[in-house]
Amino acid sequence: MDSGDQYRVTLPYEIPPDAEVLYERIYLYWSWSRIGQDAIYPLLHGEADGVPLLLIDRYTDSKGFVAANDFFSGMDTYASPKPLYGSGEISLLVSNIAEDTRSVVVMGAALLVVYSTPADPPGQIWISEGCDMLYASHGITPAMASSAIVFEGDVRTRDVASADLLLVAPSGGYTRTEIPQKNAVFVNRERGSNLPGFIESILSAIFPGYNGKVWYDAFVSDEINQIGIDTRDIRQYLRPSGNTVIVQDNGDYLTLTNAILDVRYGGG
Repeated sequence: MDSGDQYRVTLPYEIPPDAEVLYERIYLYWSWSRIGQDAIYPLLHGEADGVPLLLIDRYTDSKGFVAANDFFSGMDTYASPKPLYGSGEISLLVSNIAEDTRSVVVMGAALLVVYSTPADPPGQIWISEGCDMLYASHGITPAMASSAIVFEGDVRTRDVASADLLLVAPSGGYTRTEIPQKNAVFVNRERGSNLPGFIESILSAIFPGYNGKVWYDAFVSDEINQIGIDTRDIRQYLRPSGNTVIVQDNGDYLTLTNAILDVRYGGG
């Protein structure tokens, strides 16, 4: 988007009539904000259904080392312009209002609505927002190109019926040349264990969740939809407290922006 250009998208929603909305955000994902070869923050104006949006937070990051194309990437978060209930949609319009030649790539937008209904099972939801660019290159190792999210608080692990993890990573999962194990997601995984490999295998077979889990090539995206998404049930690997998720790059070049953990309990 050059100065004066606009981005339009429709964000649909469907909320049960007896729901109480607890949290809502509009997310705008952007990258490569620059003037020529110089990094600069974008000047963006957001509207929804013709109403100017209130910018709540802007999270940004860059490569952090001297290299070509070291521009800013980020995620802007906005409040909904109206109370959300029933079914409907939000018509989002974002404009590049810069008066100079700065440009920015808008990668997409999303709507998050957290709500509760009387029929919902009891549970907890953690929402983590930010912007962490992960790029294992120019001497940066995959261990260094890692981002940890800690979901603070206690979990009644014996009562957990489901534990859904959602991760959002613009650029994650798509590379022009295929790289094996280009990214990884660790859940409560203790790296650098001193146990022999055969002992690790035996313990994993007897206690499948004792040392967490790692998944490779976790994010799903393609040439058109370049916002990587990963969703999975991590109930088997939950701990009573300090649940930790680590996202690691190994040649994927991604930006971690959202992590949501939805834990639901069985019983009363």
